[in-house]
Amino acid sequence: MSEDMLYVHYETVSNYVLSKGIAVKDYTKLARKLPENLLLVDGRKSIGTYDNHTGFQVIKGQENVKAFFQKGTDNQAAMGKWIDFVNVDMLHLLTPIEISEILYIAHAHTHLHSPFYYKLQNNYIYLTLPNGFIKMYYRYLEQFHELFAEAITVKLKEKVNEKKRFYQKDKEIAPFPIERVKEFIPIFKEGAVISFRQMSVEENTYCIPLFIAEDRYASIGGRFNEKDSVGTICYDMERNEWKIDIDFD
Repeated sequence: MSEDMLYVHYETVSNYVLSKGIAVKDYTKLARKLPENLLLVDGRKSIGTYDNHTGFQVIKGQENVKAFFQKGTDNQAAMGKWIDFVNVDMLHLLTPIEISEILYIAHAHTHLHSPFYYKLQNNYIYLTLPNGFIKMYYRYLEQFHELFAEAITVKLKEKVNEKKRFYQKDKEIAPFPIERVKEFIPIFKEGAVISFRQMSVEENTYCIPLFIAEDRYASIGGRFNEKDSVGTICYDMERNEWKIDIDFD
C-alpha cells in the first residue's frame, strides 16, 4: 500500500489495531504512559540486555525505553516486536507455558489466551508484520486515537505542501480533533482505508475519501471506485476546520 493510503482495522474483542501507513512522529503518542521496561520478543541480540529466565532481550528503565522509542520514530522497523512489563521480579515468575505463549505471539502474530498478562501488567503488545503492517494490542483501545489524529494531520500537511516552491513557507494544518476519532470506529471495525491518493481539492477545501477494505490486504494498494466511498474527511484551509461525513450502516 502506498504511503498515500492509511489502513486501520479494529478488533474490539481482543483489543488490537491492525494498521498500515500510521507514521509515529511522536513516541509519547505510541504509549500514553511510558512503559517501565520492554521485553523484546523478535529474537534480536544487538539491543538491550539478555534475560536468563525468559531467553529474551529486555530494555530496563524508562530512560532506556524512551531512547528506544525515539529511535523507532525515525525507523519504524527498529521498533520490532515488544511487550511492556512493570517489574523484573514478576517477569521472572513467568512459567514455561507463559513464555511459550509469548513466543507464539511473536511468531504467529496472534494470541492463544489473553494478550494481557497479570505478571507483566502489560498495557501493550507491538508487532511489526510483513509488508509494513503493524499490529498493536492496547489494554485501552482508545489510546490509538491519538496516533490516528496525528497521522491524519501530518499526512494532510504533507499533501498540502508537496507542490510548494522552496522559498514558500509551509501551510499549517490545525490538529485533527482526537475526540472525533470515535466517529470512525464503525468503519474501523470493518477495515477502513483513508485514500489521500484520491484526495480532491475544491477552492480551499481538501477532501479525502474513505473506503471499506475489510481484511483483503492485497486490494488495499490500488485505487478504489469513487462510488464505493463511505464518507470523507474534509479540511477547510480558510476556516482551519475539519469536517467528517461518514455514511455507513
